[in-house]
Amino acid sequence: MAGASVSRRLVQSSGLKNLQTNINNSCKRLYSTETDGTKASTRRILAGLILSRTPVVTPELTEFEKAYYHYQDELERRLMWTFPSYYYFKKGSLRERQFNAAQRGPVPRHANIWYPKGIPDIQHNRERRLKQEIVIPRQSADNDGLFGNNEESDDSLGRPIVLNSRHTEADEINDTTSLKRKLDRTLYLVVKEQDKNIWRFPAFSLEQKEPLHIAAERGLRQIGGVNINTWTVSNTPAGVTRFNESGQVIGKEESTDSSKREFYIKSHILHGKFVPQDGQDFAWLTREELGSKLDEPYYNSVEPLLSLN
Repeated sequence: MAGASVSRRLVQSSGLKNLQTNINNSCKRLYSTETDGTKASTRRILAGLILSRTPVVTPELTEFEKAYYHYQDELERRLMWTFPSYYYFKKGSLRERQFNAAQRGPVPRHANIWYPKGIPDIQHNRERRLKQEIVIPRQSADNDGLFGNNEESDDSLGRPIVLNSRHTEADEINDTTSLKRKLDRTLYLVVKEQDKNIWRFPAFSLEQKEPLHIAAERGLRQIGGVNINTWTVSNTPAGVTRFNESGQVIGKEESTDSSKREFYIKSHILHGKFVPQDGQDFAWLTREELGSKLDEPYYNSVEPLLSLN
């Protein structure tokens, strides 16, 4: 019995040693140099870059939005407090007389007169049922008061407010290489593949053990110059497109081990501009313009990754 027990312990000890040896060999294989199969797999993976310029101005309002904001503005003006002119202008002063002369006073209330819109309710020279409109007296350069003939200076409170145009020169000439176009839309960078009439998002091969987002940033500066400041949204890819050996887009069910995969990293341009280093054609396009520029299978694969505006 004692001999049998010793034999079992020897067998168990030998089995543990064999298991440990197999584990060590596996670890050595994991940390060994890349094999030809691993290198081939790396060559079949590309780091695609979806570089966007976010909107610079607010989007155009729809007719419903315009009506809604107009109603809210009129309601707010109707419910606002009466302008306290007695606080800003000393009673009996010249400034008070100028201010009162510039105001369009309300319709006064008189007896034995029918008012189709209701009897006026006037307090502090304001019809309380309606919004109050304040008129700022015009000032001349030599302080002649209300009746000055000189044009108003740039720092005058009565000067008209002139807004900058939402449409730029790049919009008028349709310069798709400029970032100063479509200010209320998101623009995406696309490049034309060399010797091909195909437009795609920039895509770059991976170097040895290089993360996708690092490869995308490195490749962007190789083809677009170093004078471009970008912010990578995430190190994790936002999507993937699969290609067969002839470069055509295929679905997930059609992909094989030899299929090429392009993983997309999202990024925003913050400063600078894209300057092609090898004369490569490029364009900054909106979502709708991408639909007419990219081939249909490729656009359908990346459309879910694009902004709605």
